[in-house]
Order: sequence, then structure tokens, then C-alpha cells
Amino acid sequence: MKDRALQVMFFTPYFHQNRGNSTTARRIQHGLQKEKVSVYVYAYEEEELTQEICEQMEKADVFHILQFARFLNWSQKHQIELNKPYVVTSGGTDINQSLKEDEKMYAPLLQKAKAVTVFTEKAKESLIMDHGFSKEFIHVIPQSVYLPENKDDTKLMLPEGNPRILLPAGLRSIKDVLYAIPALAKLRAGYPQTVFLILGANLDDGVYEEVRKTCAKYEWVHYLPEIDLSKMKEVYNWADIVINTSISEGQPTSLLEAMIEHKPVIARDNTGNTSIIKHKVNGMIFRDVNELFDSLKRIVSDNAFTQKVIQNGYHTVIENHNLSKEINSYVCLYETIKENRK
Repeated sequence: MKDRALQVMFFTPYFHQNRGNSTTARRIQHGLQKEKVSVYVYAYEEEELTQEICEQMEKADVFHILQFARFLNWSQKHQIELNKPYVVTSGGTDINQSLKEDEKMYAPLLQKAKAVTVFTEKAKESLIMDHGFSKEFIHVIPQSVYLPENKDDTKLMLPEGNPRILLPAGLRSIKDVLYAIPALAKLRAGYPQTVFLILGANLDDGVYEEVRKTCAKYEWVHYLPEIDLSKMKEVYNWADIVINTSISEGQPTSLLEAMIEHKPVIARDNTGNTSIIKHKVNGMIFRDVNELFDSLKRIVSDNAFTQKVIQNGYHTVIENHNLSKEINSYVCLYETIKENRK
């Protein structure tokens, strides 16, 4: 980087809609800009492929691709040639589903990358053991937290109740957003003011219809469409407990965000969630509805235990999910790739 600033072209499926990929992209963009790295973000599922985008691609030293399954489908549709060295960052769905379902289709994109980054050791292990990738080629870079300051004074209309249970997730079948309903209905027997808020973009009309019907059936169940990332602090401050019911996860930033905001977290047993949470130490892990109810009951009834979990959760994020450490890891990869470019 002696002659000029490193220039990175960052490909993300989403940036404008508030989804997991956009949260990751915004955080990395923010971190790279703080490190004086020139980064151009292109949301390939949301934006047209213009002449300006093509020119930015030509200027770049390195491409950084987020979510390889979606990117491959987009690049094939538009006949995009990857004529620059590139890094691929893979989350949960593309490894846990896409690669397993069609390795022949997706593996070549990864094999031609200069490096593949994943959020967890389990994801690295899967790529090595299940798909034959070299361990030197796979880099574990845990996600960090970035919650921008809210510059809008308008307040969100959030439901009243106690305890207030929050599930931040886009409406997709893999997020299983109604899984908690039986456990929460049981909790309401002892805590009749319990309210449940599902917050996230409508990404599946079938799931949305199920959520709509559930909200109509139970006055204590609420749904709020996506909001700007800068508003999320307000929502976490509203919540008493944050839960994750996903069938599969890469590494959910919603849990990290809740933990840094001093909220107890309860999450379903999957490799993404357990990469963050140690049961009864910095959060709670459940394997079925009964365990979810037991975890909820413990958090709302045992204040000393809950405060210990909250403090441990906060320190987990501070120690293991640091933004500067995450960004420096990416910058080192970029610089190595640029220097070794032939």
C-alpha cells in the first residue's frame, strides 16, 4: 500500500434492506473506511449493473465476495468475469445448504479464490472435512458488532408488556420465527404480561402469512417489518430477552448486538449459535420447546443468574468479537493478496 491506497470492491447481496448480509457489509465498510482503505460496496441483488460499477471493478485491487451462492448465480446471469484476485466470505446458509446440495456447482468459485473466510471453527472444519479444502486456505474471522448512532429522534411504536421477548430475524423458513410460541404461551401462565416481538424483513410471503395469522390469534404476539440498523439500539433497549430460533446459522450478529447492549440471550442449538454462546455462562442454549421454556423461566425468575449471564455475554463480545481485530484480519488478507498478485 506504499504507492496508493488499497482499493477493494465489496460484493454483497444486500446493503439497503436490513438483513444479515447488509449488517455484515455495512460493518466491514465502516471498519475499512476507518482504516483508510478505499472500499466500494455493490449490492448485486438490489442494484443495477451499471457502467460505473464495471469501472469500479476495473479499478479494484481485490474483490471481496459475501455469500458465494447468491453471487455465483448473479455473476453467471450477467456473465461476470472475475479478473481480479478475490476473497470469499461465507456465512451459514451457503455452506450448510447450497454447498452441500450442489458442491459441483459452487466449489469451483471457492477453489479459485485466494482465500475463503468463515465466522466459526465449525464452518472451517466443514469445508475441510466435508468438501476437501486445504486448511491453510480457510481463515476464521469472527464477526464483530457495529450499531451506528441513530440521528432520527422519532420513536418506534413498540408493544408494552413484561417481560418483553425480542426475536430479530427476517421472515424465512430457516429462521423458524414461530417456534417459540408454545414456550411463550406457557410462560404467560405465570407471567401474563409477556409480549413477543418478531422484527425483520418479509422475505417469504408464506411465512409472513403464518406470522400475520399468529398475531391475529394472540394479542401478545407482534410483528414489526425491517427498520434501519441505526434504530436497533432502541429495540434492544426495549427488550428484556433476545432469542434466536433459527434451524441453521452462520454466526448471528443479532445475538452479538444484544450481548453488547447488556441483554440476556437464549438461542437454539446450532453451530452458529454455539460458536458464541456457552450454556448457562453467557447465554442459554435450547434443543427443544421444553428447554426453551425452562431457559425463559430461569432468566425471568433468577435475577442474580441473569445478571451473571449478561455480564459474561458483554465480555464475550468485547474480547472475542472486536471490530478492529476483525477489520485488521481482512486488511492483512487483502495486502497479502495484492502483494502476491502475478
